[in-house]
Amino acid sequence: MIVALHEAPKGFFKTSPPHGNDELSRLVQKTAVLGFRAIEVGPLADYAPIDSGLLKEVLDELDMRRSVHVGGLFDASKFASSEEEYDRMMQQVRRGVTLGSEIGATLVSVHPPFFSMGDESAELWSEARARFLGLLKEQADFARSNNIKLALESFCYRPFIFEGLTDFVQFISDFPSEGLGVLLDAGHLYQVGISLSGAVHTFQDRLVDVHVHDATLEKDYRKATHLPLRKGDIDFRSLVKCLREVHYDGWLTLEIRASEEEIEESRKYLEGLLAET
Repeated sequence: MIVALHEAPKGFFKTSPPHGNDELSRLVQKTAVLGFRAIEVGPLADYAPIDSGLLKEVLDELDMRRSVHVGGLFDASKFASSEEEYDRMMQQVRRGVTLGSEIGATLVSVHPPFFSMGDESAELWSEARARFLGLLKEQADFARSNNIKLALESFCYRPFIFEGLTDFVQFISDFPSEGLGVLLDAGHLYQVGISLSGAVHTFQDRLVDVHVHDATLEKDYRKATHLPLRKGDIDFRSLVKCLREVHYDGWLTLEIRASEEEIEESRKYLEGLLAET
């Protein structure tokens, strides 16, 4: 397993999103300084149009492994009922795949749509699911033609368009395992009370990345998630053991909102767990 970074240190950016190419290049360089050998670029909504040639040059110079995270909260109600939101998401995913291909990445991950207003009727929910399935099938084919693996992040609970692990698995079963992977978000699953061991074993045949951040069971996810490791309640030693049980050998991507020191300490702690026999 390799430890990667997917969150800038607190106070790193001096501008509001979307950040420019110079800032992204500095982030890649800072990631290397903090001891990482891999970076997940994104969420794309946080950046202005990315100069893929410049980004690839910086990544190659630092011998940094790379992936792309489209991310973004796409409004499921609008996604189900309007072409504008559907097209916005399709273009973002396509942008992510194109960027991944141009910078030499092999993995692009994306969020499912989200009901922001709690107004999902059964018909709206069904339509959002059907349209998202169609979008993913189209973009998974596009990704595969560019030698990219597309992955869906494990937001498998309401207010996203899923009812739990079983429902999520049923949805992705429409895809061959080589066509769609799963990005397991450990902190968010823990915060809503889903067993991390159960999730790892459920997704083991499709697991391609794990977002790692500490969490508590507090109801407000903004306070309860994206904590530095050992600042919440997750047993990461047990999580690493569980990942080894299913022979997972992919990325562990730190997604913590923290200072440079806390990010570096979290990396060292996680790599220490990986070094244990």
